[in-house]
Amino acid sequence: MQPRRFVLLGLAVVMVLGVAVPATATDTFTDVPDSNVFSSDIAWLAAQGITQGCNPPTNDRFCPTENVTREQMAAFLVRALGLTDNGGGNTFTDDDGSVFENDIAKLAAAGITQGCNPPANDRFCPTENVTREQMAAFLHRALDPAPGQVQDLIVTLSGGSNEIDVSWEPNPEADIDSYNVWFSELPGGTKALVPEPYTLGPATRMSGRWYIIDWPRAQTSGETCYQVSAVDASGQEGPRSVEECFDSTPGAPSQVMGVTVGLGGGSGEVFVSWDPNPEGDIASYNAYFSEFPGGPYIYVPEPYFFGPDTLMSGRVYFIDWPREDTVGKTCYIITAVDLNEKEGPASVEGCFDPGV
Repeated sequence: MQPRRFVLLGLAVVMVLGVAVPATATDTFTDVPDSNVFSSDIAWLAAQGITQGCNPPTNDRFCPTENVTREQMAAFLVRALGLTDNGGGNTFTDDDGSVFENDIAKLAAAGITQGCNPPANDRFCPTENVTREQMAAFLHRALDPAPGQVQDLIVTLSGGSNEIDVSWEPNPEADIDSYNVWFSELPGGTKALVPEPYTLGPATRMSGRWYIIDWPRAQTSGETCYQVSAVDASGQEGPRSVEECFDSTPGAPSQVMGVTVGLGGGSGEVFVSWDPNPEGDIASYNAYFSEFPGGPYIYVPEPYFFGPDTLMSGRVYFIDWPREDTVGKTCYIITAVDLNEKEGPASVEGCFDPGV
């Protein structure tokens, strides 16, 4: 037997709004006789403007025994809750052309739907039926909203061991259970959850704020970036904060330019040259080698020769040992290091194919 159409939502709205359900059926829809056990519920939904019928533009039928699709669910919830903000619209890629697209966008803006294809969640699956577990999630988020976005994130350097101090204003909701902290080595990069912060708790030295002190990011040159999200007692996670970054190596050298890789000498050595950096405090350059374009790269600890090139005025180079184990391209990236041992970003990759 097919489930009755949207009975759970009607009952949930009644309980939340505290509105009495009519005791007798009405003639709102032709396919819902007074003998239908849910007649009064359906009539109430229509009277509140939560349902408009199932056969536009006439809309004189309710289709009580049909299933509810996800897009119909969106419309019911939006009307029941009076949602108006669509967050700019076009939230999902698969609802273009749907008569309920704006309702779906409003549902997403309110945090009641997150999508149907995690973790990407760029689709809503509007024409699929709503399962009972999905119904539970929709109603939970509608009646007990997820935490709001974390505000006022600050990222700084802390202590003498280069730990990263991340602090933020506590969320105003009373049921916040914890916070998730997300890290990336690049601004706008894919964030990884920080699983075991060095310290996490109310900050006694920063009244009214929360913080973590994360382990030193020794592998990071340049900006260290974080986002924070709040999690409530029922496990709902709110949206992540605006990204905040901290430059752990301010004033580090700029990117090395003009990298060229070729064959040098008669013994198969690899000749790598580049334009010298413009900064006046460059102490050295680091070279990294890979057998494949795109890496992974390993540090070249002892190049055969390294220094200003008298043969190529204004350039710097080293001659690396023959890469006899390499089949195909031999690839290098170069970084500059200043007198304070700050390493700049990697150059554009330069490759040479000894077989060509």
